[in-house]
Amino acid sequence: MSQGKIILILGGSRSGKSEYAEELALASEGPVYYLATGIVTDAEMAERVEQQRRRRPAHWQTIEEPLKVAQAIEPIRDKQGVLLLDSLSGWVTNLLYDHNLADWQWDEAREAKALSLIEGFLAELGNSKLRALIVGDEVGLSLVPPTAEGRAFRDLNGKANQLVAARADEVYLVVAGLPLKIK
Repeated sequence: MSQGKIILILGGSRSGKSEYAEELALASEGPVYYLATGIVTDAEMAERVEQQRRRRPAHWQTIEEPLKVAQAIEPIRDKQGVLLLDSLSGWVTNLLYDHNLADWQWDEAREAKALSLIEGFLAELGNSKLRALIVGDEVGLSLVPPTAEGRAFRDLNGKANQLVAARADEVYLVVAGLPLKIK
């Protein structure tokens, strides 16, 4: 089985990273599988999700999975095509909370479990034929978050980005809609 290619696309909020990933997917041959990790928690998030849905071509297959991302690609891993995961940071958020917004707790064991799930996803991609476009937020360039919760997200997101970047064939940083190839 030939191995797929991994392309990581990072950027800040509203930087154009999702649009760039979508452009790459549109230029690719074969089917596109759009893996959405976001969970709609309020009206603003619902509007963001709807905007992304409107941008996607109707023939793209959408897979919605907030937590079990590696398992979500098992049915398509032997197919040719493009997997567009949007977003790694949304998945990191979901792993951080594990659907429990009211009773947030974080420790090294939970971090290790989250990173292990990300490693499992990368291993699954490594055994697939899919070309993966992974969109993620670069949040480490900002101020230190004032809360433990914010710092835990920043740290886990940064570690997730590093894991994916280490395995990626290409890495881009998108700033003001302009992609800069960094690997």
